[in-house]
Amino acid sequence: MPANNLSRRDLVSLTPHAAPPPGDIVHIASLLVQATPRGMMLAKQAAAALEGAEIHETAAPGKFVVVLESARERAIADAADVLQQVTGVLTVSIVTHVMESESALRQEV
Repeated sequence: MPANNLSRRDLVSLTPHAAPPPGDIVHIASLLVQATPRGMMLAKQAAAALEGAEIHETAAPGKFVVVLESARERAIADAADVLQQVTGVLTVSIVTHVMESESALRQEV
């Protein structure tokens, strides 16, 4: 087997031919929101008002998940900031953040 001379930086960096065209990137993230019992309703209302957001229940009391989809990476952090400011919200954690080309998302599997 030939030796592989790739550095860690080579493995995680995008090469010019691998980068999608500008404007073709979609950011998909999930945020875990934990709130007090009284803050849950306010937090869910705030999450529902976010553009590109879906709310998902969890089995854990006082927690729910928000899945966000946006063309802007900054929208993920902005949404976390908005939710963190809601009265009764204890924590907002960005659990996943995936970048995918919009054209790849449209392809049939």
